[in-house]
Amino acid sequence: MKKIFSFILLPLLAAGCINLDYIPSDTLNSEALAQNSAAAVYTTDGIYSMMKDMQEFRGGISLNNTFARQYYLLNEVRADNICFSWTSTDPFWTSAQYMDDANSADASYFWMACYKMIYAANSNIAALQETDTPSENNQLKGENHFLRAFFHLVLCNLYAKPYSFGRENPGVVLRMSTDYSVTERATVGECYDAIEADLLEAIRLMDPSTKRGDNGYVSKEAAQTLLSRVYLYEGEWQKCIDVATEVLGADPASHLEAEVTDLYSKASNNKEVQWCIDVTDADVVNWSVKGLIASMYDSPNGTQGIGWGELYVADPLLDLMERFPSDKRYTDLVRLHLGVDGLFITWGEPDEVNGCLTNVNVYPEAILSGSGTKTDPCELKELVSSITDNGDGTYSFTKDGKAYKAIPDNTSTKVCNEFPGYILNDNAHTRCYVRHKMPTPQVLKSGTTIFEQNLYSVRPGGYPTWFCNKFSIREGSAYDLNASYIMVRYSEAILNRAEAYAHLGKTAEAIADVNIIRTRAGLSGNALMTEANIAGRGYSDPVDMVLDERRLEFFYEGFRTMDLIRNKKDIDRRFPSRTKTEVIPYNSPKIQYQIPLDETSVSGIPTNER
Repeated sequence: MKKIFSFILLPLLAAGCINLDYIPSDTLNSEALAQNSAAAVYTTDGIYSMMKDMQEFRGGISLNNTFARQYYLLNEVRADNICFSWTSTDPFWTSAQYMDDANSADASYFWMACYKMIYAANSNIAALQETDTPSENNQLKGENHFLRAFFHLVLCNLYAKPYSFGRENPGVVLRMSTDYSVTERATVGECYDAIEADLLEAIRLMDPSTKRGDNGYVSKEAAQTLLSRVYLYEGEWQKCIDVATEVLGADPASHLEAEVTDLYSKASNNKEVQWCIDVTDADVVNWSVKGLIASMYDSPNGTQGIGWGELYVADPLLDLMERFPSDKRYTDLVRLHLGVDGLFITWGEPDEVNGCLTNVNVYPEAILSGSGTKTDPCELKELVSSITDNGDGTYSFTKDGKAYKAIPDNTSTKVCNEFPGYILNDNAHTRCYVRHKMPTPQVLKSGTTIFEQNLYSVRPGGYPTWFCNKFSIREGSAYDLNASYIMVRYSEAILNRAEAYAHLGKTAEAIADVNIIRTRAGLSGNALMTEANIAGRGYSDPVDMVLDERRLEFFYEGFRTMDLIRNKKDIDRRFPSRTKTEVIPYNSPKIQYQIPLDETSVSGIPTNER
């Protein structure tokens, strides 16, 4: 998508300042736009640009501050998909630890950015004159209704309780015009009603014949899928099914890319994506590689020379992936840096000071040559696993002179019959993780394993670097960490419908939709779900089956926290990570972000309870 910032857009964007009650007198308002309707093209395209550009905030510019980066991180770091190997100076760390407050930079910036873009959309909606037949004006107006709905929805997700907790709970500030004379929090129900109305209007106004450009622009189909998300979040199961079916048609699988990697590497142009934030190489020039989302999730050389590479795939998510190790979402999108085939066992050792779990690793033995000093480490000739596969589903090894065995978990904590997970044969039934890939170590002649900075297979504390490359594989990009960020796609419509079917007790229909997604992931035969095998896989409720599939399909894309809490499921973070080892109740008031102090100190609206 072409990046456009015009002289027309700049004063308009200034109107969405943090103080929502203040509008500069020189703002380009809807009346001015109405006199020059062509300006709506530039101001609408400017909204798309604002989602990926760094905006001034609190008197400065920061690599942390893009809407796209905060959208993904603020949603994802609250959940249970990410392992943190150390504390970070990045502001996301307070969000990940649930230590954020009303002055936290990330959540405050996101609030400000959303309302700037809502103001721009409101100006465009007021100015654009509708025509009786499909036209560019109708398309533009529909796009702005969609964008206004989208920003209100993501604000509700982060700063308000889920719709399933009650319509009367405090929502966010609802802005449906450029009149900002009154600032107050609407209820969650009022917000969702406005979001639904906007999406219905967007669907009415937009037409496939008037869609503009590539997937960087929204479309009627994107509005339909987003509406199915809204109905899912509202618990309007049949409405969700109906609108998803309308957009999917008779052959849902035909809308999917055949290869998982193509979905991400060609996001701006492939058939599955309905809308993405299209980040081009030109955008990266204006930022820095380390400002990209992928810089947090990946590092091609394993060091912080290319990307920070601070956030890794958490063990429970890896366990879910490794139930079916040929799943392309695992084989193609997740990698252990400098990993090699071989048994590798880890478990969490309590860090009482920090309240987290530190990994204890069982490394392989090695055949070496060389002097074996720290400055001249031995050349690694061969790896010989020190872990024995006993052939009966158990694994034996010796650590610090003590014999251990990893055995299938048959306690009450087991995952399921088919994939029970593992525990140690100690009195504590310590949860452990058996992997068939292990990091490549450097080893001294004495046999001491060293993980030097240039290898970075394992971070301090023993956390293996399982990187996610969803955001690192843009086709044709000159940058290792570049990607366009998928916001709405056909696969979401399929899984929205699957969950709605499951809630209605229509298990066969839910399974059929889940298997469309699994088939695209390269799974077949016994790896597909059936009504006969889901119970043995731990799913007494088919909703849980769909939620696991959503986790596999959307990991790191910002869905997980909302998927758990709207279904009234706790967030279980009892896995090795630097974050506190705890189970966060789904109704904990600390899940919702605080309304920023920049807002409450001026408008006086109430913040969220803590």
